[in-house]
Amino acid sequence: MHINPFKGLGPVNIGKEFKRAGGTALIIVCLPSWSYGVTVSKPSDYETCYSYVSDCVEKIRAFNIYAYGVIGVHPAELTQMLNRGMEIKKAKELMCAGLDIAVKWIEEGRAIAIGEVGRPHYQVSPEIWEVSNEILLYALGRARDCGCAVQLHTESVGEKEIIELSGMIRKSNLSPCRVIKHFCPPLIKICEREKIFPSLIASRKNVEAAFKEGDRFLLETDYLDDPKRPGAVLGPKSVPKLVNQLRKQEDLKDRLWKVNKELPEKIYGVQFF
Repeated sequence: MHINPFKGLGPVNIGKEFKRAGGTALIIVCLPSWSYGVTVSKPSDYETCYSYVSDCVEKIRAFNIYAYGVIGVHPAELTQMLNRGMEIKKAKELMCAGLDIAVKWIEEGRAIAIGEVGRPHYQVSPEIWEVSNEILLYALGRARDCGCAVQLHTESVGEKEIIELSGMIRKSNLSPCRVIKHFCPPLIKICEREKIFPSLIASRKNVEAAFKEGDRFLLETDYLDDPKRPGAVLGPKSVPKLVNQLRKQEDLKDRLWKVNKELPEKIYGVQFF
């Protein structure tokens, strides 16, 4: 989920809510820079954003929750920069520099993965699409260099898009087993074939559909912590609440353990409860 320490519930309130619902482990993902009130004009501005994630992680850990940060350069940053009048070449250089800083932080143990990176989920010009793919390839290459996982933010995907993304991952020489497709539909068999890990919005409908195809997936809320968008996407309690309900089904206990502990530990290389 995302946490906004300035505009939203913030880490303390979310930590309390998540803990009360039975939550034990949490990945906190970097928001786009403008969500923190940061206007990126130099690489160090991204470091400011990453520091907010790190601070949220520490505050969440105070509740005896296993919390980790994922930091990176959101693909919508490119559109934002261009709308401010920045040249596309400079914008690309700035975003890649932000990714370099993210890698440095990960190597220092201040975060565990790169994300969200990818390409816009909305219609853009062919030039922006091309440059977005170039930045995505750069992010995948940097993840390969430091041996970390990557969370992808992209357009809505089906089999065609999963195959295309898989080709880019192979081109970067990053193991696809370190790649999470955030906000993925329950395309479990297709993702397993391409070795990418799908992360599903944790609705009962999604999870039940996923279990019909397998148990090689992750769960997320994609909570935005934005009071202007209170229904987007799922609340902080959603994953632990749903999992505790599903655990009552004897046939799902081992599969839920795999989804919520074994797989995230393997992908991210950290301990989950």
